[in-house]
Amino acid sequence: MRSRTPMAAAILMATITACSPQAGDAARSDATAAPAAKTASVTRNTVQTLTLIGADGARVVLDRAAVAALPREKVSFSRHEDTSVFEGPLLLDVLKRAGVPASPLRKDQQATALLVTAADGYQVVLGLGETDPATRADRIIVADTDDGAPLSAEDGPFMIVAEGDARAARSPRMVVSIQVMPLGR
Repeated sequence: MRSRTPMAAAILMATITACSPQAGDAARSDATAAPAAKTASVTRNTVQTLTLIGADGARVVLDRAAVAALPREKVSFSRHEDTSVFEGPLLLDVLKRAGVPASPLRKDQQATALLVTAADGYQVVLGLGETDPATRADRIIVADTDDGAPLSAEDGPFMIVAEGDARAARSPRMVVSIQVMPLGR
């Protein structure tokens, strides 16, 4: 068996923990645990808020109005052979509400993961550095509109849109929570 560096071991353990149904379910708040239940397929999101979980475990709950009040970006994005113009704030601007610093991020913040959870239990992990416009030209936004109209109940009220991705796999719909997970020392 190969030896792993402490950083690689930390990333591996965080990913396993985050993706484990038992650990993930226990870590969710009451607001996000019910929608992620595996008993039935979720096709409509009934949770109308976005819960941000900071690196310190503190929670900030944002509603549509709070997200809509942040500076806005428009991103053209294709998913399932349909191209739309999505609009919403940069993910990094939303994360400021949970104590994440503004751009440009410091070197020590590059080893931070973001666990994004959707109402149907779908999860993706993004690197915090990917959200920083000083690091990456393509933007990642928290979309709340699609071609100028509010996201449908099947997609919204919030969706992560990762500009430049070839597939929509890292752009979950029905987003209910984003957890900041420092992996570095």
